[in-house]
Amino acid sequence: MRRPVLLAALVAMAGGLHAQEQSAPSVELRVAGPPISAEATGQAFVYGDPRAIDPQREPLSQAYSMLGREDLSAQSDNEYAPAPCAPDAQTVTGEAEVLARIVDEASRHRVVIINESHTVTLHRYFSRKVIAALRPLGFTVLAAETFANNAGAGADPVDIHAGLPYVTQNLGWYSREPVFGAMLREAKGLGYRFAAYEQVYDPDRVRPGPDDDWRIDIRDRETEQAQNLAAILSAMAPEEKLIVLVGYAHAREAAVVGEDGWDHAWMAARLKRDHGIDPLTIEQTYCRGSSDSVRLAPPSADKQGWFDLYVDHPIAAFIHGRPAWRFAQGEQAVPIPSALRPTDEAWVIEVFAEGEPFDAVPVDRILVAPGDDVRLALKPGRYVARAVRLQPATD
Repeated sequence: MRRPVLLAALVAMAGGLHAQEQSAPSVELRVAGPPISAEATGQAFVYGDPRAIDPQREPLSQAYSMLGREDLSAQSDNEYAPAPCAPDAQTVTGEAEVLARIVDEASRHRVVIINESHTVTLHRYFSRKVIAALRPLGFTVLAAETFANNAGAGADPVDIHAGLPYVTQNLGWYSREPVFGAMLREAKGLGYRFAAYEQVYDPDRVRPGPDDDWRIDIRDRETEQAQNLAAILSAMAPEEKLIVLVGYAHAREAAVVGEDGWDHAWMAARLKRDHGIDPLTIEQTYCRGSSDSVRLAPPSADKQGWFDLYVDHPIAAFIHGRPAWRFAQGEQAVPIPSALRPTDEAWVIEVFAEGEPFDAVPVDRILVAPGDDVRLALKPGRYVARAVRLQPATD
């Protein structure tokens, strides 16, 4: 892989961090040449300009989150606003205590389903902690909604790339995001095997028309997801256990039949009802901001039985445009190298672990416009950085 070096420097901690922080282990950052076009990456769709997005067709907040700007996501997404859940006598508070409770509950299940917001990366950081904590219990397979499923049309990307020492961006969409990538990187290091279970894309599938019930698509997708997970479980050794990463309501295990008779059963509910597999379901999107520490919260009366455990995270705070939790858990706030500071257009800055190719999931990615006071978030180590121009909008 060609990586011309224009700059080599030990990058100090971000401006505003003082003497005691200056002695922290260093981040060595090399710049791999001048900015390149989005097309030159081979994955131009990752670098679309969020300002050109039609919010009626694609969540603006998810686009900003993929580009490392959750501070901008928070301006348009109520998932960053408080939605507190009242405590009760059984409330468990603190990361260690919450993880201990999850481990205890998981010891009585073969399947654990964890949901997330596709915008709030703190959920991926916490899921990473859960994945590590459950490994000693015999959890060996990690399935994720984002993994591309090519069933019947060749091997899945998770199988094609299983032997790589890094996590490739070719596994799926959300897994291209650096915090998701870090979660998968650690899972791979712990010995997890990855599995794809998403509904298989079929261009010939007959979809509901504009006058048909949109719930048909949801029903079919949830049904196929549950079937695929049941097949994965049947192929696993009896002593092996499975973790499933999903977005939002896919983890809801209570099937609700509406007044019109429609079966509102999401994937977890179908896995439980139709396949006899009772998962431990962990919810991260319903409660937030009840405390300055992660905790478990009881659901409101109208949500009883939807999920087993409700994780209540603190509201996100931002430092230099980045979630504060990233610096609290050991990453350093690293200034953008002068060679990568844009002057007349926004660039996407990506940082890769030294020795890994550019098709690996980057360690960090951030959208930087001229004049932005933002930082990279990196642990001590050696890295290669590049700048990518945004993909021009098309009519």
